[in-house]
Amino acid sequence: MRTMTTAAAAALSAPQVTVALLVDMAFSPALRLASSPVSIVWGGNTYLGAGSLGALDVVRDTSGDAQALQFTLSGVPSENLSLALSQTARGRACTIRLAILNAVTHAVEDAVLIGNLVLDQLTINGPTIGVSALPMARIFSRPKPLRYTDGDQQTISAGDRALEYLVSQSTHRDVWPAASWGRK
Repeated sequence: MRTMTTAAAAALSAPQVTVALLVDMAFSPALRLASSPVSIVWGGNTYLGAGSLGALDVVRDTSGDAQALQFTLSGVPSENLSLALSQTARGRACTIRLAILNAVTHAVEDAVLIGNLVLDQLTINGPTIGVSALPMARIFSRPKPLRYTDGDQQTISAGDRALEYLVSQSTHRDVWPAASWGRK
């Protein structure tokens, strides 16, 4: 069970609750966006306020199936589109947090982790950039292209002899003496 700070509990019990989503995408440099119209500072990082320009699809969580999320950012200047085209999104980490804000000062009282995701596909349609993110459950359920064999180990790290004798050792039969031999 997660504990909450007293300031966050007070903010949630206030008549007007202010929350924002904080999205951290591990690009180089990191892309940090907030669903608020203004930038938010939390954990030493500044999350740029995307406001109505940014959108996150509705989370459809069904039993036994983890759905992908779609982030979109509209009105992107053309000079920033070239930055999006220069980096690949696939395989990059993405973290989503729900920030509980103070209704008066708009300071972040607490940021609850919603999920750790992995970015998958980047789509560009005019001045709109979209990226899909997969939950870790979907990543782990994918088939793995490599096996625990010497050939695959050589593909990853040529010259590594750690798995060279794996097959011969796994099929080797050890012959142990009878229990009476130790009682002599």
